Amino acid sequence: MNRLLMTAAAIALTACGGVSTQNGNSTGREGLNGKVHKVQTLIYNAKAQGDKIVKNGKPDVYRETDFFPQEDTRIYSAAGQLDSVISVVDAVKYITVYDYQDGNVSNEKLFRNGEMVTDRKYIYQGGNLANTIEDMYIDGDKTTNEYPADASKIEYADGNRIEHGDTERDYVVKDARGRVLKESAYSEMDEYLTVKEYTYNEKGWLETCVSSDDNEVSYDYTETDDRGNWTRMVITLNGQPYGIAERSITYYE
Repeated sequence: MNRLLMTAAAIALTACGGVSTQNGNSTGREGLNGKVHKVQTLIYNAKAQGDKIVKNGKPDVYRETDFFPQEDTRIYSAAGQLDSVISVVDAVKYITVYDYQDGNVSNEKLFRNGEMVTDRKYIYQGGNLANTIEDMYIDGDKTTNEYPADASKIEYADGNRIEHGDTERDYVVKDARGRVLKESAYSEMDEYLTVKEYTYNEKGWLETCVSSDDNEVSYDYTETDDRGNWTRMVITLNGQPYGIAERSITYYE
């Protein structure tokens, strides 16, 4: 795979720790309290040390299985909308910038070391996403693709939204708040099916992720700030220490 595409895939990884909440884009406030200006998230491997779980170096950037939240810096406007996301992968700086119209994301641009990599335009009808137009720039070449929304692939049941994919075994179930409750992905190449189910605590924070490959991930929020936002999260995989995430949060007030 092209190294640029490989790195972009690492940034966009969606796994237990990075459940998407809004039209495929994590542009919401995701349960944050107060007038948040900036959130910086750092991630570490973890190990047991006596009766404590402590940091144990940094995880591999190109790991294929990911139970961490994304390591990045998110900047919000005073209105509570996500303005930009900054991340550094393998010494390369990526910046994603968002524009909005009528409360929806209308444009999303990804820059790599200052040069645009992708430019996505979201088109809505009646408040619902109708089409996505994506321009990609690789080695000076531009390609354009369109991804029209297919209303027949969306249904509602028990107050949840079910988004179907290319096969009957590809789907995502979301609750009324846009949180992913269950997702199923099927790989035709190796005939491999992965199903993940998620639960959330009373604050709306991700609590568990159980997958069909016999992995059970738990998230324990051990530290919060004076606004009630978590600042330290301990991740365990099948009962063993797996990772630690730390957040530094600044506010407008």
